[in-house]
Order: sequence, then structure tokens, then C-alpha cells
Amino acid sequence: MARSSERHRQRIYELAANWKSKCLLGGKSLLWPDDQVWTREALKLFKACFTEQPDEAADRFEEKFKRQLEPEASLVTKLAAELILVYFLFPSQVSGKSKRELVKKIVSWKSLELSTDADRILQPLDGGIGDAGVGYNLHRDLEVAFLAETALKLRAMTDEECRGVLDDHVRFRKLLDQVAGDSSRQGRDVLLHLLYPDQYERIASRRHKQLVVEAFSEILAGTGIDVPEDMDDRICAIRGRLEKLLPDQELDFYLDPLRQCWYVTGDSDDMTPLQGLGIKKQIVFYGPPGTGKTYEARQLADGLVRQGLLQEWGPSEYFSCPSVDGIVQKRTRRVQFHPGYAYEDFIRGLQLVDGGKTEYREGVLLQIIEQLKEDTGDYRNIPFVVILDEMNRADLSKVLGECFSLMEDRENPVQLAGQDAVPREVSLPNNLYFIGTMNLIDQSLEQVDFALRRRFLWFFRGFDRQQFLTVAKHRWEQSRIRKDWKRHVSEFETLAKRAESLNERIAQHPSLGEQYQIGHTYFCDVVSFIETELAAQPRMQYVLYSRQGRGRQQTVGTLWRYSIAPLLEQYLSGMESAERKTFLDQAVNLLMTEAK
Repeated sequence: MARSSERHRQRIYELAANWKSKCLLGGKSLLWPDDQVWTREALKLFKACFTEQPDEAADRFEEKFKRQLEPEASLVTKLAAELILVYFLFPSQVSGKSKRELVKKIVSWKSLELSTDADRILQPLDGGIGDAGVGYNLHRDLEVAFLAETALKLRAMTDEECRGVLDDHVRFRKLLDQVAGDSSRQGRDVLLHLLYPDQYERIASRRHKQLVVEAFSEILAGTGIDVPEDMDDRICAIRGRLEKLLPDQELDFYLDPLRQCWYVTGDSDDMTPLQGLGIKKQIVFYGPPGTGKTYEARQLADGLVRQGLLQEWGPSEYFSCPSVDGIVQKRTRRVQFHPGYAYEDFIRGLQLVDGGKTEYREGVLLQIIEQLKEDTGDYRNIPFVVILDEMNRADLSKVLGECFSLMEDRENPVQLAGQDAVPREVSLPNNLYFIGTMNLIDQSLEQVDFALRRRFLWFFRGFDRQQFLTVAKHRWEQSRIRKDWKRHVSEFETLAKRAESLNERIAQHPSLGEQYQIGHTYFCDVVSFIETELAAQPRMQYVLYSRQGRGRQQTVGTLWRYSIAPLLEQYLSGMESAERKTFLDQAVNLLMTEAK
């Protein structure tokens, strides 16, 4: 069963079920029980003022939303508030406070009064089903329009037709696909889980669903089960098989042990890094410092090895093996590059031995190749991953030597230079993968030669708002802070927005650029400053920003003085002092006082 048993999610499922029966079937309201709000007429009016008249201004969503709704009657505003309520049911990365404030703000635009039961109805917004991803928030207007169009399609049907569609999850899925057309709306997957949590996973990303299917496809082989064509049906069949293999566990694809087999951060629009490794066997994460490239490389290596074990051994052996973690660790090797790192370290070099003679000693790469030659049986095809950390700090062409060509042509071995009695030939095994990381501050991508570029697939990593919130939450929970993260997540969302604004300024500055953006891990230092401040003031109500949005000197101010400002001063060291001061003043203002 895909339905989560966590209590806060159960309340969301109940509210979604009420929306389905009262609003989609009955046309009634969640927040105004005595009113008919989800009517065909109201939905058509909303479509006319919102979907068919998009506001292309650069303002925030709520500002544009207010302008679009302003000429309409109160009924359309009530519908808009409830559309936002339903839109917010799934995402857990937005605080309950922010969700409720927006719903109530929309209601205030027409000076409407909520029912006395409204606070109880809105309470489930404190939680969420899962992370809907940055795109769900970034394209909020399109997702709300998709939700409204779906409701309009249903309300245009007869009661009997509407009930028939809502009672059959496959028919409802086809309706959603019809509304979405060629566009990819995450609301499609959100609604499927909200209304049919026993049949559909709490996965809002089609990309993630694809990765789950790719990772667990072998689990259905040899079972006699007809493998469904539809991806959602296939995942449902995979869950059924997993529940038989792991009967005593509540399974969730976003929790271990399942998560380890497929999930990696850093999805791209066209290709995931995991898919890139499958195509090229060599990829690079590049971008500014502090963007989690090494962490992502480790996580990706872990996931690749686990998928290999799962596919090679089969699910029964994989999930019953107590030493999987140790095996995964042994199949990954991290190499830290630096200016002094040489061919002798990575390939081989002559060294003095007893008697004053010299002989070749194998470097890291040749040691790994020899190790893989000894793999037999269950390990013969299991991936082995080499992480080339900060690879552009060394001269990679010299470090790799003759083996440089093997990254492009693994089928034909190369002969190593040297005075071997018997010429030494080397080739790269097919199950050997490379993940590189590159800080653009050390060397810009333009300085990387084309021969190196074509041997890798390249994935840019800049400031990531969602990764900032994830890492900050992890550090908060690992600290000695005893306050509830949920009470302060809206303040961290504010810091994330301001950090994005600062990085936009940096990217647009003629003396800086995208490669000088400040990575999200720099901003995560603020959790330690909060911990220190709370030790002195345990009753502190706001940890980052006051109610008016002004940054606290003891936390955000400390972050600026000891983490952000010194880095920017180094970046701006070649700039005129007056220009440097102007930029720094603007930067601190963005973090401390700007409301945007």
C-alpha cells in the first residue's frame, strides 16, 4: 500500500477526500461549508481571468494573482483561495505558516470572513506529503491553472459521469493526461496520490518515477507477472513484489532501504547524472564552491553500486544481505587532486627498492584495474566508481598520460611508456566509472581543453534553494537546538530567497559572473550561529528574521561578517574601493533588510 501511515499525512488524505466528495462531486466549499464555490460557472470565470489572461510581469505570484482576481466577484476569490489550499496539500518544503498566510491573504482581498471552523480545516497544511520540487513552486501559476482546468472538466460532467471518473483511478488518470496534453504538470502526479494514495506513490516527479522503474525493473522478471506498460501501474506492481520480499517493513521509495537503490540529487531537465553515467561512464559536476558537488558525487556513486548489486543479485539476495553497506563502500574510491598530484601517483612510477634498484610501483588507477580483474561470480559486473575530486587543480592530461585515451575508447588497450621487460598494456574495465568535481574558481570551463571535455558529460551545480533547506534542516536536527524546525522554516525560506537574489547580483556583475556565486553550504553555517545564540537566549522567538523581515545581527549578521563578506571581499579584491564598498553595501542589504 502506497499510503503513508504518518498521522499528519492522514489528515491531509482526509482533507483531500473531503475535497473530492464535497467540491469535485458536490460543488460545495471547504472553507465556507454553506456555499457553492466549486461550480462550473465559478471555474469558467476563474479560467477567463487567470488561465486565459496570464500576467507576464516579474512580480511575485501573489501580487499578480491579486491583480488578476481584482475585477472578479467574491465567489471567484473564494474559489481561488481553495485552489491554493488544494495546491498546498502535497508540498512539505513550504511551511504551514506560509501556506495559511497566503490562503488568508487571498481571502482578505475581498474582505471576506472565514467560517469559524476554518483554522481546523487549514491545520493539515502544517505538514505535507513530500517534496514536490522547485518546479512545482516555480511554475505555481501553471500548476494552479492545471488544477482548475481539471476541476472544470469534472464539473462540466453530469453527476453520474463525474462519480464514475472519480471512482475509477485509471479513468481519472486519463482525464489528467488529457488536461496536461504535451506539457508536464507535476499536479498530475500530486493529484493521483492525494486522491488515490493506495494505488499511487507519494512521488510528484515523473523523472523520479522513471528512475524507480529503471532501478527496480528486474524485480518483476521471472515472477509470472505481466509487466504493465503504464509507468504508474508498473511501480504499483513493483511495490507489490517488494511487500512480499520485505513483509515486516513499511516501504517508502524515499526512505531506506529503497531510496538507496535509485535516489540521487541533482536532477536535470534532460538527463539525470545517473543516466549520464550509464551513457558515458564519465561525468563531471562543475560550478562554484560550496554547492555540494563532492557530496553529490559520493551519493551518486553509492546509488550506482547499489543498483548494480540489486540487478546482479536480484531483490531477495540484495535485501537479505547484511553486508551491502560494506560492499558499497569498498566499490568506491575517492582521489583528491592537487597541483602536486602526478602521473606517478595515479598511473605508475619508478621507485627505489632494496639494493638501490628501481622498479615500477602501480598508482591508484592500475591498482583498481588489477583489483577488478580478480572479481569473479557475483562481483564481476558490479560498478566500481572513482571520484576525481577537484580534478582541475591538477594537470589531468599529464596525470592520466596514455590512459587518457582509454576514457574515450575502452575496447582498444594502450601500451604504457617505460622500460618494461615485457610491454605493459592496459584497458579500462566496462564496470569502471569516473565522477569528477570541478570548482570554477580554480579554473574556468573555458580553460579546460576540448579533448578533456568530450570524454565527460558535464552537469552544472549552482546555488540550490531546496538543497540549502534540506542541509539546513539536517544540521538543525543534528545540533543541540531543541526548537521545532517547522516553527522557523519560513525564516529559512526567506534567507533562501535573499541568497538567490544575492547570487543573481553576483552573476550579473561584469567583474564576477556565474562562477562566483555563493554555494548553499556557505549559508548553512547560520545554523551554528543560531545554536550559539539560543544557548544565551533560549526564549528567542525569531532566529533569523523579525516579523518585519529584518535580519538578526547575532545570526544573519554573524553569517554575513564571518562567512559571506570575507568571501565577497576576496572575489572583489581587484575592484576600486568605492565600487567594492557599494557592492558590499548592496549585498548586506539584500540579506538583512530586503523583503523580496
